[in-house]
Amino acid sequence: MPVPMAEPQRSQVPAQVSVIVRAKDKVDTIGATLSALRRQTVPAEIVVVDSGSTDGTLGLARQWADQVIELPPGEFSYGRALNIGAASATCGIHAALSAHCVPLTDTWLADSLRYYRRPDVAATNQADNTPTGQPIRGSYFQSLHDAAVNPGWGFSNHASTWLAEVWHEFPFREDLGACEDKEWSWRVLAAGRTIAYSPSLSVPTVHRRSAGLGPLVDRLSREAETMVSLGAADPLPASAALAAWWSSFPTPGRRPRIIRRANPYRMAELLGSWRGGRRARPLSDSSFPKVLAEAGLERSTWAFMPWS
Repeated sequence: MPVPMAEPQRSQVPAQVSVIVRAKDKVDTIGATLSALRRQTVPAEIVVVDSGSTDGTLGLARQWADQVIELPPGEFSYGRALNIGAASATCGIHAALSAHCVPLTDTWLADSLRYYRRPDVAATNQADNTPTGQPIRGSYFQSLHDAAVNPGWGFSNHASTWLAEVWHEFPFREDLGACEDKEWSWRVLAAGRTIAYSPSLSVPTVHRRSAGLGPLVDRLSREAETMVSLGAADPLPASAALAAWWSSFPTPGRRPRIIRRANPYRMAELLGSWRGGRRARPLSDSSFPKVLAEAGLERSTWAFMPWS
């Protein structure tokens, strides 16, 4: 059961940013997410887009949010939910925050908004390392070359912001099963804008594994299928998946490798990546070829792997 929460205190100051919160059956987490938004030093308009909750999520959303939009489950896609929320938003800057994500600070929005002082910034996001793996000291501004060389790195709508005017020009694709954020960022970068990243904008993403093994396999499968279908990655061969399971550890750890190999979540991620690549079918209207052409590069051959 969710922890009872104090009555929300809405700011009397006009909102500066509209936060779109996508939700379905998140009664255990959405209260903490929405209350964290009410504590932000920048006043926010909260727009919840719910896609068929049956567990009390809607009740909490109506208590805390300025708008609650109900999207029939059969019509849901990540991009469609964001577009519906953005179309109802009233502020010149939008944010996306998943209903299971809680900003670590009360200045997450304020820290994000300061990047828009730079005129070419279209969006903001959190990152600890650059596309080449170097620690970010302060800020990093993504280039078109970054996207062409490492399309799996970058923009994530679990916790992001963007300019409303940019969204009007580049709405999210609604026909993708995942990675609508990455695909959107490619189009924005190809138009000559940049996206700002900083470790200070961190919002935890542990939700990828918290739902259990089955949902994790499904999630990675959808991501791999989308990235391969868009032409931004190659399918992960079974032999490469096995080799990665045996020897590739993207993050350091203190446990012996034999123990880390037995991690069921790691195996689920690799299984999902392999399965999704097998299901992929080319999309003729992918934006990724334009990214490569604008960058003057040939596509690198890389098999889809979990990047979290």
